[in-house]
Amino acid sequence: MAQRSRSGVTGPSRLRRLGFYLPYAWRFMVRRRPDPLIYGIAVTDRCNLACHGCTVSNTGRPAMAWDTLVAAMRSAYRRGFRELYFSGGEPMLWHDGARTLGDCVAEARRIGFFHVHVYTNGTRGLCPAADTVWVSMDGLPDTFEPRRGDHFDQVERTVRQSGHPRVAVIYVIDRNTARGIGPFLRWVRDSELPVLGVMFYFHTPYYGYDELYLDRAERSPLIDELIAGIREGLPVINSRAGLRALRSGDWPRRLPIASVLDVDGEFVCCRAADSVCVDCGYAACTELTELQRLRPSAVRGMLRYW
Repeated sequence: MAQRSRSGVTGPSRLRRLGFYLPYAWRFMVRRRPDPLIYGIAVTDRCNLACHGCTVSNTGRPAMAWDTLVAAMRSAYRRGFRELYFSGGEPMLWHDGARTLGDCVAEARRIGFFHVHVYTNGTRGLCPAADTVWVSMDGLPDTFEPRRGDHFDQVERTVRQSGHPRVAVIYVIDRNTARGIGPFLRWVRDSELPVLGVMFYFHTPYYGYDELYLDRAERSPLIDELIAGIREGLPVINSRAGLRALRSGDWPRRLPIASVLDVDGEFVCCRAADSVCVDCGYAACTELTELQRLRPSAVRGMLRYW
Protein backbone atom coordinates (compact mmCIF):
# COMPACT_ATOMS: atom_id res chain seq x y z
CA MET A 1 0.00 0.00 0.00
CA ALA A 2 1.27 3.48 -0.85
CA GLN A 3 1.92 5.92 1.98
CA ARG A 4 0.98 9.56 2.18
CA SER A 5 4.04 11.69 2.83
CA ARG A 6 4.39 14.97 4.70
CA SER A 7 4.01 16.77 1.36
CA GLY A 8 0.52 15.29 1.04
CA VAL A 9 1.57 13.35 -2.06
CA THR A 10 1.28 9.60 -2.00
CA GLY A 11 4.76 8.09 -1.75
CA PRO A 12 6.23 4.65 -2.33
CA SER A 13 5.07 1.93 0.06
CA ARG A 14 7.40 0.20 2.48
CA LEU A 15 6.99 -2.97 0.42
CA ARG A 16 8.13 -1.16 -2.71
CA ARG A 17 11.13 0.32 -0.91
CA LEU A 18 12.01 -3.09 0.47
CA GLY A 19 11.75 -4.55 -3.02
CA PHE A 20 14.33 -2.02 -4.18
CA TYR A 21 16.70 -2.11 -1.23
CA LEU A 22 17.08 -5.86 -0.76
CA PRO A 23 18.62 -6.44 -4.20
CA TYR A 24 20.44 -3.11 -3.99
CA ALA A 25 22.04 -4.12 -0.69
CA TRP A 26 23.19 -7.39 -2.25
CA ARG A 27 24.79 -5.57 -5.18
CA PHE A 28 26.30 -2.83 -3.03
CA MET A 29 27.57 -4.77 -0.01
CA VAL A 30 28.27 -8.22 -1.43
CA ARG A 31 29.06 -7.69 -5.09
CA ARG A 32 30.59 -4.23 -4.42
CA ARG A 33 28.66 -2.73 -7.31
CA PRO A 34 28.24 1.04 -6.90
CA ASP A 35 24.87 1.58 -8.56
CA PRO A 36 23.26 5.05 -8.38
CA LEU A 37 21.36 5.81 -5.18
CA ILE A 38 21.65 9.39 -3.84
CA TYR A 39 21.00 12.49 -5.92
CA GLY A 40 21.46 16.08 -4.77
CA ILE A 41 20.27 19.29 -6.35
CA ALA A 42 21.70 22.69 -5.39
CA VAL A 43 18.62 24.67 -6.34
CA THR A 44 20.11 28.13 -5.78
CA ASP A 45 23.30 29.89 -4.76
CA ARG A 46 21.32 32.63 -3.02
CA CYS A 47 21.79 32.77 0.74
CA ASN A 48 20.71 35.19 3.43
CA LEU A 49 23.89 34.54 5.44
CA ALA A 50 27.58 35.15 4.76
CA CYS A 51 29.22 32.30 6.65
CA HIS A 52 32.94 32.40 7.33
CA GLY A 53 34.64 29.87 5.08
CA CYS A 54 31.93 29.74 2.39
CA THR A 55 32.52 31.21 -1.06
CA VAL A 56 29.80 29.47 -3.07
CA SER A 57 26.84 31.54 -1.90
CA ASN A 58 25.57 34.66 -3.65
CA THR A 59 27.85 34.17 -6.65
CA GLY A 60 25.36 35.73 -9.03
CA ARG A 61 24.64 32.47 -10.82
CA PRO A 62 20.95 31.99 -11.63
CA ALA A 63 18.69 29.74 -9.60
CA MET A 64 17.53 26.55 -11.24
CA ALA A 65 14.30 26.91 -13.19
CA TRP A 66 11.31 24.71 -12.36
CA ASP A 67 11.32 22.91 -15.71
CA THR A 68 15.05 22.19 -15.34
CA LEU A 69 14.51 20.83 -11.85
CA VAL A 70 11.71 18.53 -12.92
CA ALA A 71 13.66 17.26 -15.93
CA ALA A 72 16.70 16.61 -13.71
CA MET A 73 14.67 14.67 -11.15
CA ARG A 74 13.04 12.55 -13.82
CA SER A 75 16.39 11.83 -15.42
CA ALA A 76 17.93 10.87 -12.07
CA TYR A 77 15.05 8.56 -11.27
CA ARG A 78 15.30 6.83 -14.65
CA ARG A 79 19.01 6.24 -14.01
CA GLY A 80 18.27 4.48 -10.72
CA PHE A 81 18.60 7.17 -8.06
CA ARG A 82 16.01 6.78 -5.31
CA GLU A 83 17.15 9.11 -2.51
CA LEU A 84 17.07 12.88 -3.11
CA TYR A 85 18.26 15.97 -1.28
CA PHE A 86 17.98 19.70 -1.90
CA SER A 87 20.70 22.14 -0.90
CA GLY A 88 21.99 25.58 -1.86
CA GLY A 89 22.93 28.33 -1.07
CA GLU A 90 19.87 28.40 1.12
CA PRO A 91 17.25 26.19 -0.55
CA MET A 92 14.37 27.75 1.39
CA LEU A 93 14.97 30.93 -0.66
CA TRP A 94 14.33 29.12 -3.94
CA HIS A 95 11.22 29.96 -5.92
CA ASP A 96 10.15 30.05 -9.54
CA GLY A 97 7.08 32.23 -9.78
CA ALA A 98 4.64 30.91 -7.18
CA ARG A 99 6.47 27.59 -6.85
CA THR A 100 8.59 27.03 -3.72
CA LEU A 101 10.79 24.28 -2.33
CA GLY A 102 7.70 22.51 -1.04
CA ASP A 103 6.58 22.08 -4.64
CA CYS A 104 9.96 20.53 -5.48
CA VAL A 105 9.55 18.02 -2.66
CA ALA A 106 6.02 17.18 -3.78
CA GLU A 107 7.18 16.66 -7.37
CA ALA A 108 9.98 14.39 -6.19
CA ARG A 109 7.32 12.33 -4.43
CA ARG A 110 5.20 12.10 -7.57
CA ILE A 111 8.25 10.95 -9.54
CA GLY A 112 8.81 8.19 -6.98
CA PHE A 113 11.82 9.08 -4.82
CA PHE A 114 11.77 7.19 -1.55
CA HIS A 115 13.03 9.95 0.75
CA VAL A 116 13.61 13.66 0.28
CA HIS A 117 16.04 15.58 2.52
CA VAL A 118 16.62 19.33 2.81
CA TYR A 119 19.84 21.02 4.03
CA THR A 120 19.20 24.49 5.45
CA ASN A 121 20.67 27.16 7.71
CA GLY A 122 17.41 27.19 9.67
CA THR A 123 16.75 30.94 9.49
CA ARG A 124 13.96 30.74 6.91
CA GLY A 125 11.87 28.05 8.52
CA LEU A 126 12.00 24.32 7.87
CA CYS A 127 10.47 22.62 4.86
CA PRO A 128 7.55 20.71 6.40
CA ALA A 129 7.18 18.35 3.43
CA ALA A 130 10.72 16.92 3.63
CA ASP A 131 11.34 13.56 5.26
CA THR A 132 14.39 14.85 7.13
CA VAL A 133 15.62 18.43 7.52
CA TRP A 134 19.32 18.97 8.25
CA VAL A 135 20.00 22.26 10.05
CA SER A 136 23.46 23.82 10.30
CA MET A 137 24.38 24.62 13.92
CA ASP A 138 28.11 24.77 14.60
CA GLY A 139 28.04 24.88 18.38
CA LEU A 140 26.66 27.23 21.00
CA PRO A 141 26.65 30.99 20.30
CA ASP A 142 30.34 31.50 21.10
CA THR A 143 31.36 29.16 18.27
CA PHE A 144 28.26 29.38 16.06
CA GLU A 145 28.13 33.15 15.70
CA PRO A 146 31.72 33.82 14.51
CA ARG A 147 31.02 31.35 11.70
CA ARG A 148 27.40 32.09 10.80
CA GLY A 149 26.49 35.38 12.42
CA ASP A 150 24.13 36.43 15.21
CA HIS A 151 21.42 33.88 14.41
CA PHE A 152 21.77 31.14 17.01
CA ASP A 153 18.62 32.05 18.95
CA GLN A 154 16.63 32.32 15.73
CA VAL A 155 17.74 28.89 14.54
CA GLU A 156 17.05 27.33 17.93
CA ARG A 157 13.51 28.78 17.95
CA THR A 158 12.90 27.49 14.45
CA VAL A 159 13.93 23.97 15.42
CA ARG A 160 11.89 23.98 18.63
CA GLN A 161 8.76 25.46 17.09
CA SER A 162 8.71 23.69 13.73
CA GLY A 163 6.97 20.56 14.93
CA HIS A 164 8.84 18.59 12.27
CA PRO A 165 9.44 15.05 13.61
CA ARG A 166 12.73 14.46 11.78
CA VAL A 167 15.20 17.30 12.21
CA ALA A 168 18.93 16.68 12.54
CA VAL A 169 21.88 19.00 13.06
CA ILE A 170 24.97 19.37 10.88
CA TYR A 171 28.01 20.61 12.82
CA VAL A 172 31.08 21.55 10.77
CA ILE A 173 34.28 21.19 12.75
CA ASP A 174 36.98 23.70 11.89
CA ARG A 175 39.76 25.42 13.81
CA ASN A 176 37.27 27.81 15.42
CA THR A 177 34.39 25.44 16.16
CA ALA A 178 36.43 22.45 17.40
CA ARG A 179 36.39 23.63 21.02
CA GLY A 180 32.60 23.69 21.11
CA ILE A 181 31.87 20.02 20.43
CA GLY A 182 31.35 18.74 23.97
CA PRO A 183 29.40 21.74 25.32
CA PHE A 184 27.08 21.69 22.31
CA LEU A 185 26.34 17.96 22.54
CA ARG A 186 25.54 18.24 26.23
CA TRP A 187 23.33 21.27 25.59
CA VAL A 188 21.40 19.38 22.89
CA ARG A 189 20.87 16.52 25.33
CA ASP A 190 20.14 18.52 28.46
CA SER A 191 17.91 21.13 26.80
CA GLU A 192 16.03 18.38 24.95
CA LEU A 193 16.43 20.04 21.58
CA PRO A 194 13.93 18.10 19.41
CA VAL A 195 16.43 16.63 16.92
CA LEU A 196 17.52 13.15 15.90
CA GLY A 197 21.08 14.05 16.81
CA VAL A 198 24.17 15.79 15.49
CA MET A 199 26.16 14.75 12.42
CA PHE A 200 29.72 16.06 12.47
CA TYR A 201 31.63 16.99 9.32
CA PHE A 202 35.10 18.45 9.05
CA HIS A 203 35.82 21.62 7.14
CA THR A 204 36.88 20.55 3.64
CA PRO A 205 39.24 22.88 1.71
CA TYR A 206 36.94 23.26 -1.30
CA TYR A 207 38.20 26.78 -1.90
CA GLY A 208 41.84 26.29 -0.95
CA TYR A 209 43.62 25.63 2.33
CA ASP A 210 42.80 28.36 4.81
CA GLU A 211 43.05 29.07 8.52
CA LEU A 212 39.96 26.94 9.23
CA TYR A 213 41.47 23.72 7.90
CA LEU A 214 42.47 20.93 10.31
CA ASP A 215 44.89 18.32 9.03
CA ARG A 216 44.62 14.62 9.82
CA ALA A 217 46.76 14.83 12.97
CA GLU A 218 44.62 17.70 14.29
CA ARG A 219 41.38 15.87 13.49
CA SER A 220 42.40 12.70 15.31
CA PRO A 221 41.86 13.83 18.95
CA LEU A 222 38.54 15.41 17.95
CA ILE A 223 37.42 12.10 16.48
CA ASP A 224 38.46 10.43 19.74
CA GLU A 225 36.29 13.00 21.55
CA LEU A 226 33.30 12.14 19.36
CA ILE A 227 33.75 8.41 19.87
CA ALA A 228 33.95 9.00 23.62
CA GLY A 229 30.74 11.04 23.30
CA ILE A 230 29.00 8.09 21.66
CA ARG A 231 30.05 5.88 24.59
CA GLU A 232 28.70 8.52 26.97
CA GLY A 233 25.35 8.45 25.22
CA LEU A 234 25.62 11.92 23.71
CA PRO A 235 23.52 12.55 20.56
CA VAL A 236 26.21 11.89 17.93
CA ILE A 237 24.76 10.57 14.66
CA ASN A 238 28.10 9.53 13.17
CA SER A 239 28.91 5.87 13.70
CA ARG A 240 32.12 4.70 15.35
CA ALA A 241 33.10 3.01 12.10
CA GLY A 242 32.48 6.14 10.06
CA LEU A 243 34.53 8.26 12.42
CA ARG A 244 37.42 5.79 12.40
CA ALA A 245 37.41 5.83 8.60
CA LEU A 246 37.52 9.63 8.67
CA ARG A 247 40.56 9.43 10.92
CA SER A 248 42.43 6.79 8.91
CA GLY A 249 41.54 8.14 5.48
CA ASP A 250 40.90 4.55 4.41
CA TRP A 251 37.86 5.08 2.21
CA PRO A 252 37.43 5.55 -1.53
CA ARG A 253 36.97 8.90 -3.25
CA ARG A 254 34.80 9.80 -5.12
CA LEU A 255 31.70 7.94 -3.97
CA PRO A 256 30.10 6.76 -7.22
CA ILE A 257 26.65 6.00 -5.78
CA ALA A 258 26.06 9.75 -5.28
CA SER A 259 25.77 12.66 -7.70
CA VAL A 260 24.90 16.33 -7.32
CA LEU A 261 23.58 18.86 -9.82
CA ASP A 262 23.81 22.64 -9.97
CA VAL A 263 23.31 25.15 -12.78
CA ASP A 264 26.77 24.36 -14.14
CA GLY A 265 26.12 20.63 -14.51
CA GLU A 266 26.32 17.30 -12.71
CA PHE A 267 29.16 16.06 -10.51
CA VAL A 268 29.98 12.71 -8.95
CA CYS A 269 29.84 12.79 -5.15
CA CYS A 270 30.28 16.56 -4.66
CA ARG A 271 31.11 19.80 -6.45
CA ALA A 272 34.67 20.13 -5.11
CA ALA A 273 37.80 19.73 -7.22
CA ASP A 274 39.54 16.36 -7.22
CA SER A 275 42.57 17.95 -5.57
CA VAL A 276 40.77 18.26 -2.20
CA CYS A 277 39.32 14.73 -2.09
CA VAL A 278 42.24 13.46 -0.02
CA ASP A 279 41.28 15.94 2.73
CA CYS A 280 37.51 15.46 2.48
CA GLY A 281 35.63 15.85 5.74
CA TYR A 282 32.20 14.90 4.40
CA ALA A 283 31.28 12.29 6.99
CA ALA A 284 28.22 11.01 5.13
CA CYS A 285 30.63 9.39 2.65
CA THR A 286 32.42 7.40 5.32
CA GLU A 287 29.07 6.25 6.71
CA LEU A 288 28.21 4.81 3.30
CA THR A 289 31.58 3.20 2.72
CA GLU A 290 31.51 1.59 6.17
CA LEU A 291 27.98 0.39 5.47
CA GLN A 292 29.33 -1.31 2.35
CA ARG A 293 31.97 -2.96 4.53
CA LEU A 294 29.17 -4.19 6.82
CA ARG A 295 30.54 -2.47 9.92
CA PRO A 296 27.82 -3.03 12.55
CA SER A 297 27.76 0.53 13.89
CA ALA A 298 27.39 1.96 10.36
CA VAL A 299 24.61 -0.51 9.52
CA ARG A 300 22.72 0.40 12.70
CA GLY A 301 23.17 4.10 11.99
CA MET A 302 22.01 3.91 8.41
CA LEU A 303 18.81 2.08 9.31
CA ARG A 304 17.45 5.27 10.88
CA TYR A 305 17.02 6.76 7.39
CA TRP A 306 15.13 3.85 5.87
